[in-house]
Amino acid sequence: MEIITPSTRILSIGGYIRFQGVVTVAAANWWDPNNEGLCVWAAYAPKGAASLAASYTDLSGNSHDAGVGAAPDWDGTNGWKFNGSSHYLTTAFVAASDQSQSIIIRYSNCVTDGGFVAGVSCGYKKQFGYQGYPGFSLALWHNGANYMKQSFSCAAGIAAIAGNGAYWNGSSAGSIPAWSGSCGSVSCIGAQGPSGGNYSAVYVQALAIYDCTLTGDQVAAITAAMQAL
Repeated sequence: MEIITPSTRILSIGGYIRFQGVVTVAAANWWDPNNEGLCVWAAYAPKGAASLAASYTDLSGNSHDAGVGAAPDWDGTNGWKFNGSSHYLTTAFVAASDQSQSIIIRYSNCVTDGGFVAGVSCGYKKQFGYQGYPGFSLALWHNGANYMKQSFSCAAGIAAIAGNGAYWNGSSAGSIPAWSGSCGSVSCIGAQGPSGGNYSAVYVQALAIYDCTLTGDQVAAITAAMQAL
């Protein structure tokens, strides 16, 4: 297969036609945009899904479909629409204590202070995931004995944890303290754990979980692919 680039010439009856502008080719798998064989555990894209039921499907092919704790509202533009009081989805992903995993999420309309957008709480200061604090203009990434926070508006964007690194819209936002001891609880979306609690009023367009540590370049590439959804 030949890909036409801005400098490609095509022979016509009158001679050559040179294409102007930039031609982009969208990656088929946004969770692995450079086809590196990344360690994706699951990938969900409720934005653009055919239905709410279809939005639960793990697109990575690993069959880790999202479970329903209390179904959020949904539409093809905004994705999952969590109400901040009862809606949440479950996964079977278990947080490790060695900071070896990654999660990246695209969301908007976050209005609940301190609600879990995605992740799990295994006890006080023992969490893996992302919380939004739009009222205080803070974003917190938990992965250990304490938390890491940044002072900026976090009502919408793409947040990621990759090992002990925190990322915001594809750029590094600092390091996350370590923690020890097992967790055992599975991670959720829209709440802090498998039985709900600490709900988040937020719209989620896409989410991917990785059972390894992504590099900064990989986070940036996935962020760009998620932004294009």
